[in-house]
Amino acid sequence: MTGYTLAFQMGVEFERILDPLDGPFEKIEGFASVPAGDVTGTGGAGFLLSHQVNDSFVAINRLLASGEDVCWLKPAGAIFIVARPGTAAKIDQLAREKGLHFERVAARPSGDALRLKPVRVGVVDVYGGSMPSGWVQWILTQYGFPFEVIYPPALDAGDLAKRFDVLVLENGIVPDLRRAETGGGGARQSGPDPASIPEEYRGRLGRITAEKTLPQLRQFLDEGGSIVAIGSSTGLARVLSVPVADALSDEKGVPLPAEKFYIPGSILRARADTTHRLAYGLPEQLDVFYDNTPVFRLAPVDGVRPVVWFDSDQPVRSGWAFGQQYLKGGVAVAETTVGKGKLVLLGPLVAFRAHPHGTFKLLFNGIYFGSAVPVRF
Repeated sequence: MTGYTLAFQMGVEFERILDPLDGPFEKIEGFASVPAGDVTGTGGAGFLLSHQVNDSFVAINRLLASGEDVCWLKPAGAIFIVARPGTAAKIDQLAREKGLHFERVAARPSGDALRLKPVRVGVVDVYGGSMPSGWVQWILTQYGFPFEVIYPPALDAGDLAKRFDVLVLENGIVPDLRRAETGGGGARQSGPDPASIPEEYRGRLGRITAEKTLPQLRQFLDEGGSIVAIGSSTGLARVLSVPVADALSDEKGVPLPAEKFYIPGSILRARADTTHRLAYGLPEQLDVFYDNTPVFRLAPVDGVRPVVWFDSDQPVRSGWAFGQQYLKGGVAVAETTVGKGKLVLLGPLVAFRAHPHGTFKLLFNGIYFGSAVPVRF
């Protein structure tokens, strides 16, 4: 990794001061406590909460789990919680515990909204453990997302829509299925001898394959499920015939060689469409952690929508890059409809080692993205 500035990754605005500094400061021993939040305003119709705070998803998950009515308001994604008997006590507890700021409102907001529902999340892992998948599991646990870990044999068994609303495929989980289909490596790699594995773990053996797994993932999307693919796992789009291409290739589709393009773990600045539900709560200028991961060129057809893209030929904020000018115009995050479902493509490593808090919302929004129901107040 050549660039890892945590303030950039976490979306923290700061001023660097090199001169001596003095003032009426108080020394804090140990970890600082989270300042208590508050509930302001009057009215009994409901409560508003900012989408910009990551812990707003702790509130969303707890409130949905307890049967509350939670919506995202268009165009910017403000969170509205309908007031019911008992709602105020839950809001007060969240404000105190998580430092959240809620506002009471006397009337329901007017306009378009998205009503959320509790989601059944499957996080795909492999035998022996995928480190990126493990970090996602840890993050989802911290923010109160209920999830189940699922392994390739269970994917191959099908009927996924009966168990899940959304599947999360982290970087490295999906091999190069196009290469496997033509007899190359990737999904055809052999694993350990099942006889050498304890019986209770043998059901985890295997890899995602074009022959068995891809048809089940396609059916899952056709039936209305959502898939959130991160990093190299976004290659799933091409085998699903989604009209996206590699933006880091020449006019013949040949990937740029390392002599022309190479970014080994740096922080890049990108632009986000904050009116898109995947980017709710994000700033227009966003820092993403990038490690030679996919960048997309979208075909000029309807159906594939850019959400985050590189609008500069010098996007490096921390670290170094060789050939960074090739990124300009490339799409980092996109989404499309497949069948009745949604496919979310997150090229950057938005959850890398649980450090880039500034991009967690792309994962969190993606989890709720497909199952949110349009409503009008």
